[in-house]
Amino acid sequence: MARPFRRATRTVTEVVHGVPVDYELPDTTPTPPRLPFNLDATLRRILFTFAVLMTAGAIIWGTVAIGGMLQLLAPAWAAYLVAGVFDAGWAACLIAEWLLRSDSKRAALPQKVGVAMLTVSMAAIVLDGHRNDALLVGIVGALVSAASKGVWAIGMHTIRIKLEPKYEAYLRARQQQAGTEQALALGERDRMLTEDRTVALRLALEARRPKPEPTVDQIPQPTESAPVHAADQQVNHPDPASEPVMVQAAGRTVDRPVQPEDQVAELLSRLRLGEQITKQDAADILGVSPSTAYRRLTAAKDQLRQYN
Repeated sequence: MARPFRRATRTVTEVVHGVPVDYELPDTTPTPPRLPFNLDATLRRILFTFAVLMTAGAIIWGTVAIGGMLQLLAPAWAAYLVAGVFDAGWAACLIAEWLLRSDSKRAALPQKVGVAMLTVSMAAIVLDGHRNDALLVGIVGALVSAASKGVWAIGMHTIRIKLEPKYEAYLRARQQQAGTEQALALGERDRMLTEDRTVALRLALEARRPKPEPTVDQIPQPTESAPVHAADQQVNHPDPASEPVMVQAAGRTVDRPVQPEDQVAELLSRLRLGEQITKQDAADILGVSPSTAYRRLTAAKDQLRQYN
């Protein structure tokens, strides 16, 4: 039968006569004391739970009351959808007020806008009650939204910390600095993505472009076969003009059109000398488009890594 309470143990590893063994010992490590019951945190949770429930009830009541009045001029689905905007507006301002609870200057705007939206919503609910000859019902329904807003104001008052002007300015400056760094990082990301899309677009357009037809100078001439001499016939020395012409490196005078491998060789020679070549530098050196220069530069860097 298992014991209802098992004492905590810890595993110990030791080497006995060259053999590692594991065995358990009672864990005598003192356990940290439990935190005392936090009544303030519990009451704060209860307070904001009531505030959320009251806000939900106020939104439902306001939507039903205002939607019934707007249904006279619009379809039911549109009337009730628009009616929910009245109470949802000041409820959204409560969220903004919560996020800015440490900055009294910035929190003042959602507070004022929330009060204005609440006033409009209450007036619309009272007007609906007056239209249905139930002014008292309309006033009570409007007070539901006011009570919900009041509970939220009390809750925000319990958690808001009034900072000294210098600390509030310091906190605002740190937030502004963090926001600026984030904005710069997002801008740099967008710039890099735009550059990548531009290169990909140029490569795609170049791939769709038909290859140019070879000119007369580019058509290879058939090689003349060497004459066959008899065994007793003296062999004449070949004409120096018929010797093949050596193709020089790219960047010099050449006897044939510059080929892609010549451009890669030119960039490779510069990279071996330690030059830092960018895509635009390669385009200026080779006299080609940036997309073509990017491909040539990539091939040259791959060859350089192979040689290293």
